Amino acid sequence: MKDHDIEFVQESERIITEIADAIEDQDEECLIDVDLNSSILTLTAEQGTFVINKQTAAQEIWLSSPISGPYHFKKDKGYWRSRDGTELFEILAKELPINIKW
Repeated sequence: MKDHDIEFVQESERIITEIADAIEDQDEECLIDVDLNSSILTLTAEQGTFVINKQTAAQEIWLSSPISGPYHFKKDKGYWRSRDGTELFEILAKELPINIKW
């Protein structure tokens, strides 16, 4: 594995774990089932199932949303952004049924 791949894997796994931890810490009403397994985060809520994972070859974090569909995020100036500039945490904050503080 190349150095930039190792850096990406470490950063993406850190972000995915932070998302899981933030939801588990702040979901006081237990509205979201959080399952983190092998760097694949599955979030199950009333709206459906969200899946977040890393794609090392593309250097992207992918989100599958039951509300808005698929997204691919690349690191851009410290933020994970889709091609249209939408930020990963912005989408999650808008679509998940809890108010998450990142």
